[in-house]
Amino acid sequence: MIIKFWGVRGSIPAPIDPIDYESRIKEILRISHKKWQKDLSLQPEKIYEELPLHLREIIGGNTTCVELIDGNEQLIFDMGTGARRLGYDMMAKGRSGDIHILLTHTHWDHIQGWPFFIPGYLPTNNIHFYSAFKDCEERFVIQQKFEFFPLGFHEMLSKREFHYFEAGDTFNIGSFTIKTEPLIHPGNSTAYRIEKDNKSFIFATDTEFFGPELPKIIKKKKKFFEKTDVLVIDAQYSLKEAEQKIGWGHTSMIIAVDCAMEWKVKKLVLTHHEPAHDDYSTYQLYEEAVEHLKEKYKNQITIELAKEGKIIEI
Repeated sequence: MIIKFWGVRGSIPAPIDPIDYESRIKEILRISHKKWQKDLSLQPEKIYEELPLHLREIIGGNTTCVELIDGNEQLIFDMGTGARRLGYDMMAKGRSGDIHILLTHTHWDHIQGWPFFIPGYLPTNNIHFYSAFKDCEERFVIQQKFEFFPLGFHEMLSKREFHYFEAGDTFNIGSFTIKTEPLIHPGNSTAYRIEKDNKSFIFATDTEFFGPELPKIIKKKKKFFEKTDVLVIDAQYSLKEAEQKIGWGHTSMIIAVDCAMEWKVKKLVLTHHEPAHDDYSTYQLYEEAVEHLKEKYKNQITIELAKEGKIIEI
């Protein structure tokens, strides 16, 4: 299985701010200047490799969209604004025919990329939507009412089918076994566990693990989450924000680490980053989570930060 991240922000797209961009360039130039004063033969590539993470890498501002590929089979998780670039990539690679989209829920940041998903306009494509919402099609139609978008949902030329399941159900798509689990989020959200050839992947964004009932919740969810190869989970908040925003349906990075340890996950990937956090702030929270893992759990699992363009192979 190959996992690729096309959108990793939560709530609303958060492109890099011009002031932030300018400050990064200036800081990179200052660092480079100091290094070249000491050794003029240093190559730019060497300096780049030694830059702090928040200068060397960009997390990305598109909202949630993740792709899973195994051979000729593909699954797509959510249709945030990252779906636009995914669509371009699919067109370039000639991916067409049956397209399978697994929806966690239909808050705007998880469906707003759909009208810009080019494969949705091709009559040769049959697009399957899977969700735990009986009125899922109606929700997509409303998003593209003329008051909000110039082209209606049913004016798009692709064929579309909506498949309903109860959260907790198991079903198959091709050679994939899909297990589902309800999550704690306003309006409900669904986690997906994908299994194939003794490998497993879980996508569980927009969920709140917090509060006095947390130990019971972690235990209750263990059967679904335990011993997965890769868990991609909502980690939008700092601990302080999680305390301030009880009921908003999101998790802190540090608590995500605690959950992953209890569930004996092999690799944890933190996603759905807060749009109010710039990359520097997000990396600070990530470093706190890494330190928490080191001090409390002696680095027993692998932890990574979801970023646009990031690829993980299982």
